[in-house]
Amino acid sequence: MRDLARVCRVGTVLSATALCLVVAAVGVVAFVAELHATWTWYFRMERAIATATPVAMWLLGASVAFLFGTVATAGDA
Repeated sequence: MRDLARVCRVGTVLSATALCLVVAAVGVVAFVAELHATWTWYFRMERAIATATPVAMWLLGASVAFLFGTVATAGDA
């Protein structure tokens, strides 16, 4: 059970970190789009959001699942 607890902890940290990086990347694209204020950059921003949304949802789901596993195995560590 100690290995499962470790996997859950590492999975939580990695998926939450990846989620933060994806959201930050979209934020950078949105920031640059607002700096340029052109339709080309607004289109790039929309494409970045459309591409990152499914990835963010999967990472959020994985993060929550690993978090529940971490809580469930907390007494074993």
